[in-house]
Amino acid sequence: MQLKNTDLDIFINGNLLGHSSSDSLIHIPRRDTFNIPVKFDVDMQSLFKNAWSTLTGKEVVVKLTGKVRVGKANIFKSFPVNYETKETFSLF
Repeated sequence: MQLKNTDLDIFINGNLLGHSSSDSLIHIPRRDTFNIPVKFDVDMQSLFKNAWSTLTGKEVVVKLTGKVRVGKANIFKSFPVNYETKETFSLF
């Protein structure tokens, strides 16, 4: 499989943190883990809103929404992404 492009919005605690898009072709190995390099534009106001809860080690809800385009043998299809997880960030 190959990942052709992504178009994702990134939310923390329901606030839009930024937008990520990529058009690099990434090989997805069979039955293995893989990394996707993510570069995104950040809304600085949202970043400061979420900074305190993140730095104090509280649990935050991270949500990704958008679409990805994957395929094989030059046949690609778009799939919706709606992923949500709870993460705890801590500096210490």
